[in-house]
Amino acid sequence: MIFTIPHLINSIAGALKERYPDYPVYDSPNQQGTDFPCFFIFLMPSQILDEVGGRFRRDIGIDIVFVQQRNITNGNAQIQEVQEYLDCSLDMLPYTDGTGMTLKLHTYDREAKTEDDELHYQFYVRQHVSAPRNPNPMAVMEENNVNVKEKRE
Repeated sequence: MIFTIPHLINSIAGALKERYPDYPVYDSPNQQGTDFPCFFIFLMPSQILDEVGGRFRRDIGIDIVFVQQRNITNGNAQIQEVQEYLDCSLDMLPYTDGTGMTLKLHTYDREAKTEDDELHYQFYVRQHVSAPRNPNPMAVMEENNVNVKEKRE
């Protein structure tokens, strides 16, 4: 299975659409034409940590922002309902890379906060991955103790 950030964002959007099919999910800020209520998916600071055996861990921060019209009746109740859904459904995020296979990814450090009548639901996905590497022929030769001998006269 291939792990990429676009597949991760699409998987998160799929989880949101499962419960809220009528709410648009955006992956970048809109200047105009935003339909409310809606979700935005933003990346937070992320890092890559080296591990043994040519593997590394991607520690990817995600911020799901739920936005609705300001000062509406029962607006806080709607935010609480969305937060409750995210708390229950994003502990194990269903991830797919578009091949039909699905795997469950743990989410870490989940946190919810409300700012200006918007819900910010933040968490991290920590995935161990490996990238195919082309072997360096010179390094392979050095590992085999292959040397070039000088011709003596």
